[in-house]
Amino acid sequence: MIVIIKGKNNKQLIIKAVSMLSLVAMFYLYYQHMSEKFQMLNQELVSKKTYTKPNKKQDTSRKFEQIIYKEAVKVVDLIGQEHVQSIKVVKNRLLLVCDFDSDIEPLLVRYGVKALVKNTSTNIKIALDLRTIVENNYES
Repeated sequence: MIVIIKGKNNKQLIIKAVSMLSLVAMFYLYYQHMSEKFQMLNQELVSKKTYTKPNKKQDTSRKFEQIIYKEAVKVVDLIGQEHVQSIKVVKNRLLLVCDFDSDIEPLLVRYGVKALVKNTSTNIKIALDLRTIVENNYES
């Protein structure tokens, strides 16, 4: 039977302690560096975020866009999305191009005479006046 007695190796103990201290020091320095960086970034964001009230003209134009968009969604729902080929805003009209076999009766009921319809052999073109749509849906 062989018994080995291992003595304390002071060199290895010192090397382990120094490496742990250096590792802790590196993490601390990295933390300090990043916190300074984030503080500067936060100060820049706060200085850039000065609240400016949007002017009235932009606000009303945004409302008009939302009204037109909602109306376009309603029109596509009435016709059926699978039948709509394209939808555009041209001058003061909302122009829809649909398949020839699509049912446009719901549009004619909803818009009546204000919906201009042109039938061709390949598709149906429908033009809706945006002025009347906005006038009917816009609340000051």
